[in-house]
Amino acid sequence: MRMTFAGLALFCVACVDVGSEGDGGDRAASGPAGYALEVRASEAEQFFLVTSPDGQVVAARASEGASALMATPEVQALLAAATLPASDEHREVVSLRLPGINLSVSGDSGSDGEHGGGRVSINAGGHSVEVNASEGGPGEGDDNAHVLIRGVRESEAREFIAKADALSPAVQAQMLAGLGLE
Repeated sequence: MRMTFAGLALFCVACVDVGSEGDGGDRAASGPAGYALEVRASEAEQFFLVTSPDGQVVAARASEGASALMATPEVQALLAAATLPASDEHREVVSLRLPGINLSVSGDSGSDGEHGGGRVSINAGGHSVEVNASEGGPGEGDDNAHVLIRGVRESEAREFIAKADALSPAVQAQMLAGLGLE
């Protein structure tokens, strides 16, 4: 399960080209003007959310080999659910602050010394990437991960949706159409 969450985080980070500049018709991606890409995952299901620069949110759910676009009330409920822990919830382990980049890694083990969580936060090149993972307890059923990437370009939002292989091509097309990216 840890490898699944690590792979999920790397997938999301790989979808975003942090160092490149604009590419043709893309909308600007600096700060809040860019898209936000989000994955929330557990053993049982994955949620893929994309928020456009104007605040429009499109989301899909994948579970047990099936996927579907989520209706607005479901999306609002998902957005209202707190998944990012408070920044002081984990003990900071590593912190690197240089011109143009901030990196912070924090984590703890649980009260039993084994089950805990961690957070990685990276701010670089107009992008913000936060990865949170939690091992709930014995077994993998209550483990979860949350990846949030802000400040990405339109082409990166398209690529994120296209590479979400847990989503069917039809659901991917619905997400793109919902954002006006078809």
